[in-house]
Amino acid sequence: MWRLSCKNCGFKGEAEKYYPYCPRCGSPLSIEGKAPSFKPILGEGNTPIVEERLGDNRVYYKLEYLNPTGSFKDRGVSYNISLASSLGYRCVVEDSSGNTGISVAAYSSRMGMESKVIIPASAPKGKKSLLRALGAEIIESETRDKGTKIAEKLSKHCFYVSHARNSFFIEGIKSVARELKDLYIRGVIVPSSSFSLFLGTYYGFSEIGKKVMMFAVQGKETASLKKYIRPVYESKGPTSRLADGLALSSSPRAEEAFHAIKESNGGLVVLDDEDIKNGLKLLWRKGYMVEPTSATSLVALQKLNELGYDIDGFVLMLTGNGLKFYDMIEAILK
Repeated sequence: MWRLSCKNCGFKGEAEKYYPYCPRCGSPLSIEGKAPSFKPILGEGNTPIVEERLGDNRVYYKLEYLNPTGSFKDRGVSYNISLASSLGYRCVVEDSSGNTGISVAAYSSRMGMESKVIIPASAPKGKKSLLRALGAEIIESETRDKGTKIAEKLSKHCFYVSHARNSFFIEGIKSVARELKDLYIRGVIVPSSSFSLFLGTYYGFSEIGKKVMMFAVQGKETASLKKYIRPVYESKGPTSRLADGLALSSSPRAEEAFHAIKESNGGLVVLDDEDIKNGLKLLWRKGYMVEPTSATSLVALQKLNELGYDIDGFVLMLTGNGLKFYDMIEAILK
């Protein structure tokens, strides 16, 4: 038995009734009781772990970009689609122009459910074509904020994944920590915007009794954590537009992520486009065909090493596949 509650305003939901966010104050909700368990839908999770070296330091690359739709988001989406199906929903909605939207479209289609994906009208044609090929209904919005409002209205009839606020999304992400439990792990570096991977990894390690340092990597223009913590390193350039996975300028989970950093003795790294481009080139030359957002993990590791951190036993989260958006990748690599 489970139910959702709000730590911010004290709201307590009905037993085993899904709310994508607090209906009273809009905050993320917490799960009380035992969350349900679900099996993988498309074989997501158990992604490869590759041991690499940086000087004398042993580090690990967690290849989350090799999940079925090319992103760590498959873990959280699969859990949510299974939950939606178990609760009797036949329609799923999400506001995302990137990996989450693609994942929702794919998993909904696999489960025979209708999906509505709200994306900015300015989104690349390639993304729209991919979503349509996966069977999604595309709803265009002028801005991301307006897209969220549309999704909230549709949530009256459809299961709203709402990955930026949804506690069950984080529940699905926790499996990544369990896959690392047998390794010597001292720290984890996570590209972070909505903080679902960051917090899912942190809470996953906490549940298995393993304490690791958590380092978040954010873009220069969208570093929401700077409101709470001073970066251990910050690039000098003005922009960070190459990493579209770090595009959120604010997150309802930023303060929660700050507490995770503080409790784990971790930190924040803020990067610009030049650093992101250099990191992307290095990873592709090593054979890791990732998107620009993933490249921030490697650059952050290098910066921490230069700052004197003991990086032996660190894990880099390589979050998304670059082949989905290769036209953009090709331009950067040139």
